[in-house]
Amino acid sequence: MLCGMPAAPVTPLRTYRILALALMGALVVIGIALWFTVGANGTDRSGNAVPNHAPSGWLYVAIAALGLIAASLIQTFGYRFPALSPDLDPAAARAAGLRVYQQSMYLRFALSESVAIIAIALLFSGNSNTILPYVLAAAIAALLMAYHVWPSASLISRVEQRLDRNGGRSDLANALDGTG
Repeated sequence: MLCGMPAAPVTPLRTYRILALALMGALVVIGIALWFTVGANGTDRSGNAVPNHAPSGWLYVAIAALGLIAASLIQTFGYRFPALSPDLDPAAARAAGLRVYQQSMYLRFALSESVAIIAIALLFSGNSNTILPYVLAAAIAALLMAYHVWPSASLISRVEQRLDRNGGRSDLANALDGTG
């Protein structure tokens, strides 16, 4: 209890939303660190001016291609999991649904963030002293995470439909809400 206000109940949905925010916020933290590392100023350690070495266009094309590849990998593998058996009792089905949701969320996150991580490697291999390629990659990764990682009602519904496609009942939305 804080300032006389009752604490909000901790549900799996709330936990996953906090986790998703932290994962998405890491892109910003990485960008700030890169700014200090790559492009904070125009001088080297000795104080000599460093010429601006903007990345070539291929780097931006490669990052956009990485985004498309990551999106297709997420669609192909991020939602690939076995359907629940109709024979499972409700408690076991809910537990299995939560476990599958969590595992697939981590996979979708890793595939989404791979765009930004690979862009960092490309940034350093291209000897760039600007973080603009990373900014593009982080924006693509953030969009992928917003659609495929953030536990929205539509994402939960998509996962629940995949889990229940053979007649099993995961009751995922209620299991995440802590109701039902």
